[in-house]
Formats: sequence, structure tokens, C-alpha cells
Amino acid sequence: MVLMKRFCLWIVVLLSVFTLCGCQGKEGQEPYDVTYNGETYTVDQEQGTITCDGVVYQFEISSRGGNSVNLDITYPDGSRYYWTKDGSFGHGGWSNDYNPETSGYVPGDVLWDVLSLESTGQGHSGPSLILVVFLLAVGVFQIISPRTAWMLGYGWRFKDVEPSELALTVNRAVGVLLIFVSIICLLASL
Repeated sequence: MVLMKRFCLWIVVLLSVFTLCGCQGKEGQEPYDVTYNGETYTVDQEQGTITCDGVVYQFEISSRGGNSVNLDITYPDGSRYYWTKDGSFGHGGWSNDYNPETSGYVPGDVLWDVLSLESTGQGHSGPSLILVVFLLAVGVFQIISPRTAWMLGYGWRFKDVEPSELALTVNRAVGVLLIFVSIICLLASL
């Protein structure tokens, strides 16, 4: 009975942590600067704008699932540039009135590159915070209560059994390893 109460308590704690981690989103994300080819671009994901030399370009990014990403950029004069990336392949085009060279605007492929820098390592990348918290929680659980961890993993299959000292030691070692991996993941996400 005590074992079941502890298990339920751990489930409630983990679900609470996952819920709080799931509240993060693009809302409230601060604009950031990207330097590309000697120019500084200010990207505001929330507003969907890129600003360079006082010119504001509107963009919309959408996903069609998998690795497919659509980018649609609208220039101040109303012309458009669009690009679709499917995995490692891409294709795109522009409206008939698109001519950034004569208008003094930044070409669409450069704006695509500026937006791509965030996802290719120049911005925030790394393991999810949910993964880090999960690994940390499981690691701590295995260290604090190796017997319960063993019972949840193996003991429920048998009647009236106890784990060996080796099994308990292995559970603790796995817990230490999971904590170590979660710390590495946390450092990688910074």
C-alpha cells in the first residue's frame, strides 16, 4: 500500500512538472539580433517581423508536418517571396512584382538564411527541458528508492520476491548515470 502511494505521488509530481514545462511557447519570446554577412537583423518571432536598416519585413512560418517548413515573406511594397523546405530539399518562388535589388530590399534567400540561423545552432537549441527534467526525476527516484524502482520494473511480475543487493546497486548506478546525462543535456541546452 505504501508502495502504491509513493508511486502515485511520483506520478503527480512528474505530471505537474510536465504541465509547467509545457506552458513554454513562443508567446513572450523576446526579439533577438542575428548578424549575417556584416548586417544586423532583428527577428521578432512573436510579431513575425525581421528588421534591417529600418526596413521591416513581415514573415510567416508554417509546418506541414515532418521536416516540411513553409516560409512566406511580405515586403514593404507588397511583393512576396516564399520558400518550402522538405527535409534536405527546397523550392520556392516570388510574386511578379518582387525585385529586391531595385527596391533596396534584402533578398528573400538572405532573410531565409537569417531565420535558419536560429535552428542550425546559432540560436537556442539542444535537448528539451521536459527531457532533462524527466531524466533527472527518474535518476533521483532510482537513487532514493532503488527497491521501489526494481519492484516497478521487475518485481510486479513475481509473487513474494525481493531484489538482490546487486539489483539495488545497479538501480542506484543507473540513477547516477541518468542524473549525469540530465546535467549534460541541461548544459547542452544553454
